Amino acid sequence: MRKIGYAAEMQIEKSYRLPFARQRVFTAWVSSETVVAPAIRMFVEPWVGGAYHLFMDDTDAPSMAGTFLEVSEHQSLRYTWEWFGDGHVSEVAVQFTDDGEGTLISLSHGGFHSVESYQAHDLGWDSYVRGVTNILKRQAPK
Repeated sequence: MRKIGYAAEMQIEKSYRLPFARQRVFTAWVSSETVVAPAIRMFVEPWVGGAYHLFMDDTDAPSMAGTFLEVSEHQSLRYTWEWFGDGHVSEVAVQFTDDGEGTLISLSHGGFHSVESYQAHDLGWDSYVRGVTNILKRQAPK
């Protein structure tokens, strides 16, 4: 019997339906202005090779850093994800699909090195999408 490590076993697969146009949802997802607590700021360069940084405090060091591997505007993203430079790099893939007058987000996040990390990210994505939804509700449609 072959033993499979955590990274191969744990893959978050989630879907969310948001009542906003796909272009609005995608634009919010890749905007440095879409800051969801507990983050206090973001730095996003949404192009292949561009950076994705999340800051949880007021230091210059990002709490999370990633690099965009694939960007298909208004359709999909794939990027790396690493907390505090700990060397545990995971990968996020997000699809944005029209769903009636709204958007279906299909999210996949894998490459976890511990059950604790998997569980924290599983809850974290729900919180993040709630935050994005609340931000979009407060904004006037564009």
